[in-house]
Amino acid sequence: MSRRAKLPPGVYRRGEKFLAIIRLKGFDPAMKMHLTADEAIAWAAATRKELTTQRTRGVARRDVARLTVGELIREYLADPKVKGLRSFETYHDRLDWWIPAYGATKVLDFGVLAIREARAKLASRDTRLGDKKLAPATVNRYLAAMRRVWSWGRNAGLVPTDRAWPTDLMLSEPRGRTRYLSDVELKALLEAARKRGVTEYAMLIVSLATGVRQGELLRLTWADVDFERGTARILLTKNDESRPVHLSAAAISALKAVKKLPVVGARCFIDPHGEPYTKDTLAYWWNVVRNEVGITNFRWHDLRHTCASILAQNRSTLLEIGSVLGHKSPSVTMRYAHLVAGAPVTGHAALDEKLRGA
Repeated sequence: MSRRAKLPPGVYRRGEKFLAIIRLKGFDPAMKMHLTADEAIAWAAATRKELTTQRTRGVARRDVARLTVGELIREYLADPKVKGLRSFETYHDRLDWWIPAYGATKVLDFGVLAIREARAKLASRDTRLGDKKLAPATVNRYLAAMRRVWSWGRNAGLVPTDRAWPTDLMLSEPRGRTRYLSDVELKALLEAARKRGVTEYAMLIVSLATGVRQGELLRLTWADVDFERGTARILLTKNDESRPVHLSAAAISALKAVKKLPVVGARCFIDPHGEPYTKDTLAYWWNVVRNEVGITNFRWHDLRHTCASILAQNRSTLLEIGSVLGHKSPSVTMRYAHLVAGAPVTGHAALDEKLRGA
């Protein structure tokens, strides 16, 4: 469109740029500045059509045209049900990246191109960690967090219902690794943790003995522990289902030692000041102990793999290992299949006896 051509209603020249304003009954005014008149006209037509559709369906709030991605995220985080999620803190941390990066973007303008751009930024470097690149699995978790907000917004009438989250955005992830401690590494790590402190040693022992996830361990309370039965109940699991776990003699002994400390709280694992251990405080001493022993390429989550691997190498079945770890899908437990391949199972002895007697 030429500079002198007459602009349609709702599109105005502002110097070298063009402002498009949509006023539609039932919604707050929507506006956006564009570099060209054609862009402004196209945006105005698309926005008017979208708002008209939402008004007909009666599913959008009146301020949906002005709502930004940052405001959408904040409303999501303020939802009482969301605050009660076991994974609230994790989602909060990941969404903190989206707010400064795309918080000012209008929800109606936030589409597949912006999301692909965000994916590229995440894959290139995490701005909070300097030049450190994020692994594909980590990038996917940031995308999944924003996808969850988007789906919540559609249900809440903040995002047009016909604006589904784009598909095929997740990056390919390498196959999950299974790193576990050797006998030498295990002995050295336990000795170092024992010197570090009673609580730290107990966290390590309970993790190895039960295979619980880090978050499950940190949320464990004394009310969940039954010393007489030798069990602990994990109330908030990854699968949002409670489950009991067996406490070995070593785990019970370590927990009882913690309970004799001068400062004891509702949670099993607290610091000397009475504050519950968090992922950050656990990560600090874990890095110290791990570096002291010289163990590399080993995460806290690999303690869970170590538990499963020791069970597998001592004739536990895949079904039993899955039960201990709380796997919902048997396919997840199959990563330990090579450790039990060829081992006798229940009934092998009886089968052999029948064959020898035939």
